[in-house]
Amino acid sequence: MPLPKEVQDLFNDPSAIKVLATKSTGEKLHMIPIGSMRAPNPNTIAFAAIFMKEAHENLKKAKETGEKVSTLAVKVAMEKGQFLGYQARCRVKSFETSGPIYENFRDVLKKMGFEIRGVWLLEPVEVYNQSPGPEAGKKTA
Repeated sequence: MPLPKEVQDLFNDPSAIKVLATKSTGEKLHMIPIGSMRAPNPNTIAFAAIFMKEAHENLKKAKETGEKVSTLAVKVAMEKGQFLGYQARCRVKSFETSGPIYENFRDVLKKMGFEIRGVWLLEPVEVYNQSPGPEAGKKTA
């Protein structure tokens, strides 16, 4: 399912905060902020594996079982009186260790002093507006 343009734009906004939620062993949820998370196209959310350990294992498990993971992008623009938030529930597509998307992430993050192990690719399947207001929780795609 393609991300609506405003959702893709928010995931690509470097000032937005992005969070990944996965399920650990049992029913425990695991959530981490991911600064490299982007939406390179409307059908993909991508991010680099740099320090993640538990989330990396949870993503491998979700890929095998088909279990969904969740992402969240949030931005506060106080000067505009705006608070934007969108959640995308996703299928885990792949973990890339070569190819153009991997090389792009590697090159950008290397300039920032980070070495990456690979890039996770997710496929959005449901999108929800999580901005405060009457549309909160409404499925948008």
